Amino acid sequence: MEQQLRMWLRYGILQGIYLSEIESGTTVQTQRMASKHQVWISAPKKLTRKALLQRVHMCFLLCALSALYIHGLNWLGYVPGLMLTWVSATVIFTTQICTNCLIVMEALWKQPEHEAFLLLLDEIEVSLKLRLRQDVQPLLLCKIVRTNLIFLLALSLVSITLFIVTSLWLNYVGYFWHGLWSIITMRLRIIQLVIYMRILRHYLECLCTKLRQIEAYRTAPTQQLLDINYEKLASLEYLLAIKEIYMLLHKAFQLLNSFAGWSLFSIIACYIFDFTCNLYWTLLSLDGFVRRRYYYIAGPAAMLPLIALISHLCYLCDNCTKLGRTVAHLLSKIIIMSPKSTHSSYRLLLYQLSAQLHLQRIEVTAKHLFVLEIRFLMTISTAVAMNLVILIQFLNS
Repeated sequence: MEQQLRMWLRYGILQGIYLSEIESGTTVQTQRMASKHQVWISAPKKLTRKALLQRVHMCFLLCALSALYIHGLNWLGYVPGLMLTWVSATVIFTTQICTNCLIVMEALWKQPEHEAFLLLLDEIEVSLKLRLRQDVQPLLLCKIVRTNLIFLLALSLVSITLFIVTSLWLNYVGYFWHGLWSIITMRLRIIQLVIYMRILRHYLECLCTKLRQIEAYRTAPTQQLLDINYEKLASLEYLLAIKEIYMLLHKAFQLLNSFAGWSLFSIIACYIFDFTCNLYWTLLSLDGFVRRRYYYIAGPAAMLPLIALISHLCYLCDNCTKLGRTVAHLLSKIIIMSPKSTHSSYRLLLYQLSAQLHLQRIEVTAKHLFVLEIRFLMTISTAVAMNLVILIQFLNS
């Protein structure tokens, strides 16, 4: 799955959301042979020509975004009679440019963490197959990920195209054309994180499957399946493999929070205000406001993909958090059902794993400013409603 991800991520280099391996082939091969979950500790040894070109491209993107921002402010200027609309559009445009710059800077500065994350995905898959004898179904996973990727890309493309078409014949006031590059970059970044979460959720489901087999061995010994070696399931080596794989999964979530935390926070904050303003302009259009006539056609085209992307991401993050709790719940049942005659080393490892699950909880956060889960959608709805009330109050005053 790692190699397939790298093939897809190559198309994100142009947008500045990804940097390929920055070290020479010998160094990368050495890292792969070493312990992969320690890869982020080692510093880059030698930059290749390709890596230098990528860094030059990233610096060019930052300069181009700055020039685009200054040109956009000078091009639109103050719109007489539409002060609130002008302020709202300027704030949205500013947050879009700042978010794009954050994404590019994260790709530059957090490249070792991103590279370690991709290597960890490969190590988790190999560990599940070799150490736990779990069929991770890579072809099925690749098909599911590809389907999600195509659906989300198609949704974003259709919505942006519809908004462009409607903007050509509507009296549009804003920075859409100057912010189009940033809009596309943010969409690709969110889709990238959705794909990562889908893969991590699949690996967590595989780990839960093995723990359920151990639980079945303890709770229902008469209902054992013939194609499963239950004696090996109860071995100390097997439990140690589960402990180490969970540690790798937790480290993968930590790396995800590290290399995507600030951009995730900025994208969600930008989307909240963007959704609020588009909803506000849509209500003005429905109310017969002349300068926003027919905006109820363009408004939903801008809002629907924001709802779909954020909701899907929060849903996957919530699933991963629940699967982490499921792992802890299954382990508790295994501890309770283990006979007193169990070897002391095995019981000690059970308690160590239980403490590890308690301390290393799986969750996705934006630099610990908020946790992505289903309940977070209610917080977003509250923020949108509050901002909408503020905009309406300014309009009435």
